[in-house]
Amino acid sequence: MDLNSPEFYTLAFVVAMALVGLLMGRVEKKPPSTYIVPLTTAPGDGDSDDIVRMEVTDGGKVRVDRAGLSLGAEETVNLVITIQEDKCTIIEKKGLRKRHVVPQLVTGQAVLKCFKPGGKYRVRYESQLTSAWATFTLDTSSADPKQVTLRY
Repeated sequence: MDLNSPEFYTLAFVVAMALVGLLMGRVEKKPPSTYIVPLTTAPGDGDSDDIVRMEVTDGGKVRVDRAGLSLGAEETVNLVITIQEDKCTIIEKKGLRKRHVVPQLVTGQAVLKCFKPGGKYRVRYESQLTSAWATFTLDTSSADPKQVTLRY
């Protein structure tokens, strides 16, 4: 094969593109994991600010404390957590609904066991009850609590 022929340059181009494709590789993401955790509620202390506080406890569990929810008696809230690699979305959804009840201010708490110890997660926390949200980074290797105010 002649080094000046069009066939040589075509073959060299095809081989170069195959090498680039091989070096770039195919990025495969793991499928997301989804968890549903009930939020245990108690009567609130009068603070109406939408606040989420997340703290890493012993054993790598993450405790979520929520303030600023308005719920009627016997109504429930569930946290739907979706984790894909270092991205996490937590959505508050109303569970059991009651009609014609007077809402009162409550606080909530849940313990999440789905985070890996020693990891950093980009978290998006959304509340369908209050239409508020926040984004932040959660470091599960740090025992320092993370507190954010949800905004509209």
